[in-house]
Amino acid sequence: MTADNSDLQSLITNIDRKYTPLREVIKESWNRSSNYGLKTNNFKNKVLLNRNEIELRISKNKDFNDKFDRIFSEFRENIGEISAVFFITDKEGYVLSAKNHLNEFVNLKKGENFSEFYLGTNAAGLTLYSNQPATVKAEEHYFKYLTAYNSTAYPILDQYNNLKGCIAAFYTAELDNNLLEMIIKLFAFTLTDKIPADKILKSKNDKSAPKTGSKARYSFADIITNSKNMKKAIEVAQIAARNDSTVMLVGESGTGKEMFAQAIHNYNHRKNSPFVAVNVGAVPKDLVESEFFGYEEGAFTGARRGGRPGKFELANGGTIFLDEIEEMTLSAQQNLLRVIQEREVTRIGGTHALPIDVRIITATKSKLIDKVKKREFREDLYYRLNVIRIPIPNLKDRRDDIMLLVNNFIKIHCQKFGIPVKKVAKISKKYFLEYNWPGNVRELENMIEGIITFALDDEVIKPKHLPRELINSQNTKEKKLDLMSLEAAEKTAVINALEKSNYNISKAAEILNISRATLYNKLNKYNIERK
Repeated sequence: MTADNSDLQSLITNIDRKYTPLREVIKESWNRSSNYGLKTNNFKNKVLLNRNEIELRISKNKDFNDKFDRIFSEFRENIGEISAVFFITDKEGYVLSAKNHLNEFVNLKKGENFSEFYLGTNAAGLTLYSNQPATVKAEEHYFKYLTAYNSTAYPILDQYNNLKGCIAAFYTAELDNNLLEMIIKLFAFTLTDKIPADKILKSKNDKSAPKTGSKARYSFADIITNSKNMKKAIEVAQIAARNDSTVMLVGESGTGKEMFAQAIHNYNHRKNSPFVAVNVGAVPKDLVESEFFGYEEGAFTGARRGGRPGKFELANGGTIFLDEIEEMTLSAQQNLLRVIQEREVTRIGGTHALPIDVRIITATKSKLIDKVKKREFREDLYYRLNVIRIPIPNLKDRRDDIMLLVNNFIKIHCQKFGIPVKKVAKISKKYFLEYNWPGNVRELENMIEGIITFALDDEVIKPKHLPRELINSQNTKEKKLDLMSLEAAEKTAVINALEKSNYNISKAAEILNISRATLYNKLNKYNIERK
């Protein structure tokens, strides 16, 4: 279609859309899109760079790209609940990174082009054309397949105001445009250092920092299982969630104990109150009590001015989850027992007890009763914490769940990388199903992320994409089976020789072409009686 055809209504009629843009900026963009030769019923952007070209563009924008990844990682807990996909492009419109995919319909891929020239009117394309922030609503999008969503974008400029690219989002129509515009603007300001990144990004260097949070993201619906044992654990957890009794979750690392804790919290009347998680094993022994119970100003050398609330104060009204409770010091155990009994906490160096209302959920990967017997854990505290005990089964004991989880994690990580969801070859399934998974579900998820990285350009996950430990585990099993088969064959040969020789040792040894002494050894080895 040429520029001579400038009548918008005629344009719309010719390209089968029953919508007339009202905003002037959208009308102009539609006209440009038409002049580029685009049709509104085109389903998808066909432009996609190959892997080498994508990596080259990412390397040219490495700081920009890495900062986006860091920002999104820090805000993932909150953004994870927003039905949106966030992405950044270079100045030519090629996607460098995409996060938190909306669904498979808007399945952004690295290397796709979102400029007006290729994708018609959309917020990213409009921003790249105008160097201005843009929001495009539903039917304002030029391509039909994007009209179920809104989009918003903000330009990324260098220190000389030259365009580097843009940050943008597609999101469902029911979400507030102002909210998404604010988020995108915040990200853009951080990417361009208008807001220093260290003001909103947490330090990655504090290895001793305990795992904490103020919001539970998981519910029982997020626990994927067909396992009878796992379903029983969920049933017990749902019953426990109806009241505020103390719960102890027992299971090996990676079985999903924190997911259960969050699900219990979200199933309880406290679901709108804080959920605070603390990995007891990650807190230095000399800081355990100050982390749990807080401290007043001047309580010890280095104490923060004004003091600091402990985790129990932060969780007041909600739930506190104490992971690896077996690592708690005896002194802290005594104080925890007092908190449970008195329902109040006193900061270190403080004189006033603060009343608290906290539901306690603990988790352990060891047999805590053994520590009680060794006097390494207080017996009275153990029975206070072990009111409702919920064992979480290992992944190797829920084999029916393995491929369910594999496929789920493949979908999650493919969406994260902005690529189509991959299938698993039949032979690869065998490796997944027969591996023992010592690291449980956590190991499986981390492994899938690595596999997807190596299988980016392939549609099917094959053995060549699998990590060495998965392959070696299967090979070891096969070697053991081969050894057993050889021994079984040898035992059969000895018995046949004996029967053929009417149990004459000399003749049997001659048939087997071995010495009498060797034959006697084999009779003993295989427990074969001589008649």
